[in-house]
Amino acid sequence: MGDESIQANGAVQRTAWRLFVGSLLNEGAIGFFFTLWPLYIASLGAAPSEIGLVIGTAGILRLLFLLPSGWLVDRLPLRLLIAGMRAVAAFGFALCALAREWWQLFPGVVAISLGVVAFPALSTLIAGLASEGEARTRYFTLIYTVAPSIATIVTPAAAGWLAEHWGLRATLVAASAATASAALIFWTIRLPTDLATTRGEGSYRELLTIRPIALSAILMVGTIGGIMLGWVLAPNYLQEVHSLSLEQIGWLGSIAAVGSTVLSLAVSRNRWLQHPFNTLLVATGAVVAGFLLLLIGNHFAIFVLAYLLRGGFLVAWSAFYAVFGLITPEQLRSRVFAVAEILGGLGSTIAPFLAGILYEFDTRLPIVTGLACTAVVVVATRLVQRSTDRAMPLARPLR
Repeated sequence: MGDESIQANGAVQRTAWRLFVGSLLNEGAIGFFFTLWPLYIASLGAAPSEIGLVIGTAGILRLLFLLPSGWLVDRLPLRLLIAGMRAVAAFGFALCALAREWWQLFPGVVAISLGVVAFPALSTLIAGLASEGEARTRYFTLIYTVAPSIATIVTPAAAGWLAEHWGLRATLVAASAATASAALIFWTIRLPTDLATTRGEGSYRELLTIRPIALSAILMVGTIGGIMLGWVLAPNYLQEVHSLSLEQIGWLGSIAAVGSTVLSLAVSRNRWLQHPFNTLLVATGAVVAGFLLLLIGNHFAIFVLAYLLRGGFLVAWSAFYAVFGLITPEQLRSRVFAVAEILGGLGSTIAPFLAGILYEFDTRLPIVTGLACTAVVVVATRLVQRSTDRAMPLARPLR
């Protein structure tokens, strides 16, 4: 029996490390892509409102594609769903690299957005690697926070170098190659035979009648939307107002990843921060400070510090998965992770549209509005934490 337990644990560890490598490559692709994405769209002739349209459309498509994702997770092999959808995303990045006008980006955006269906399946798989809460939190931290932080320390700076020397289009080529490599890694995963996943039960409606989940869902939309509103056009602001080069903006993206890594290490070492709501408080508070520095800064060193604090964004987003993993019954887990992706998509859909409109009035206005929204979110997080802590023991439905 002891030998079987050791072998099972070894299989889980091997699966976790393959997921870590796949996430490293996948999030590295996002680092190549996202840091300079608004500038790439602008280089194809798009006005600020049209940049918001492209980015916002991607968010709408994410929502549409995620709606059936819980059903797909319940019925299709997890490995096929994860690897297949990331391969589709790799194809989408390649299509975007071929665009010559901004409106030609939409076919690629559709494919990239479809690739997000992989993430509820990936979350379900991670949650099934362990039955204990602490072990599950460690796996989520390793794969959803540590791997992305490491990857995005390197790739935004690399994207800036590529853009300076080979053009912005090269960043999309790099994103496609990294995503295709991640899909290949995910395809090689061999799932442990005792994977602790329960699928095929519950509904979205049932899920959202649970008070802690409903409150956390509202908070997630506000958090992601408020932060995205202020940061989505920050590269354009830094280039137009402060004349930063593409390479400098790429370095700032890497600095944000350093901030995420430092905060993630603090979470892993500090007992108080290991409560996901406390992580949310600190992470969103850091982003508020980053907004302030972005507004008052007039030197590259100030912007470095602002982006270091911006690293709280990734930590806050990841913390919501830990929150949902903690408060959700196992039979509803495939549904809740699909909902989490939908909520993140909703927040990141509304923000670019609004940011594009605000930017045309004043280049600082998206940052000011994002600062105000995120400051409100910090207060709301504490209120939701108190309410959720009271409701958790009963996990009572909303009436």
